[in-house]
Amino acid sequence: MPRSKPQDKGWIGCYAEMVRGWVRKVGNTHEAEDALQDAAIGLLKADSSSILEPQAYLYRSSMNRLAGNARREARLPTLPLHEISEDEHPQDVDSSAAVRTAQLAEAVEAALLQLPIKCRQAYIWHRLEGYSQQEVAARLGVSLNSVERYIMRAMRHLRDALHRYAPD
Repeated sequence: MPRSKPQDKGWIGCYAEMVRGWVRKVGNTHEAEDALQDAAIGLLKADSSSILEPQAYLYRSSMNRLAGNARREARLPTLPLHEISEDEHPQDVDSSAAVRTAQLAEAVEAALLQLPIKCRQAYIWHRLEGYSQQEVAARLGVSLNSVERYIMRAMRHLRDALHRYAPD
């Protein structure tokens, strides 16, 4: 019995074939399946009349997801734990480390809450969320110089407030 072509079955018919194709390209089955699953969910949630070519949508959406993953991985390279030798595995040798980490997080939050709102927001957006100073200035509706001053003020305040957590 001849196999039917994927296009005869609609986008569902090409799903498995696309997974195999993405696995060959990215070399990671889980990543390919996740990208296609997210694309399929987007396709199912979308208004059926708004997507004229479901197969093309599925292909393009999953390709965009995989490309985004590749860009993110290039910026922040990672190494799977199974590829690390036993003596290099991260270990919690200090049982009080979790307590100290929680205390430090609380101290950072308290110190940030002591700052004026624009100063705090500029620091959070720039240092913690990665916005450029220009983007922060636009979001706050202030000049670039003001953003620079806000960030410097926040950094000085945090340094002074958290000095007891710094190693000697």
